[in-house]
Amino acid sequence: MGQSLRVTLLRHGHTTSGPVYRGRVDSPLSDKGWQQMQDAAGGITSDLIITSPLQRCAKFADHLQAQIGAQVVRDERLLEMDFGDWDGRNRDEVWQQDADSVKAFWADPMYVSPPNGENLTQVQNRAALALEEHIAAAIEAEHKHLLLISHGGVIRCLLGKVLQMSGKGLFHLYVPYAGLAHLKVAHYKVAQSAPGEHHISLDLGASGS
Repeated sequence: MGQSLRVTLLRHGHTTSGPVYRGRVDSPLSDKGWQQMQDAAGGITSDLIITSPLQRCAKFADHLQAQIGAQVVRDERLLEMDFGDWDGRNRDEVWQQDADSVKAFWADPMYVSPPNGENLTQVQNRAALALEEHIAAAIEAEHKHLLLISHGGVIRCLLGKVLQMSGKGLFHLYVPYAGLAHLKVAHYKVAQSAPGEHHISLDLGASGS
């Protein structure tokens, strides 16, 4: 017998850190960013929230939990990309001091990493595994709507995985602050005794609730 699960991906809002490589640096939301997330999440009735542990995601997840009563789970696999030696540094400053490494990274970010950081293939692999596991657990627990709060790079990687996009295609996905994307998960069994399987698709007709 089939069943469906809604999954909403929500990027964090504007932060106080300015034009830096914002990976693992734990920047808080600005007042503007907090309002962006309030506006984006209005009407969402999720019964399960999975969040990056960085405060620009997790603090809003906790706030939303208090409003709607959903369970909150923190998962480090949903952290933003690790920019290594560039993390938290001004982008123009990094360009001036390490232009060759910056060019190499942006020429092939799926396989080239910032110094002491990770590449987008690594981000996509860990995030996709997390999504698959949380979807399976949500279906098992008969949840109806999973809200995942994370970062721009992570959400691009997840959408790219669902849509089977090339690495360069990820940068044609515009994920603004507090941007939302909706997925539909169809769960089914080919036989009563067989393990369940599911199919994930981008849902262009979904609203927030």
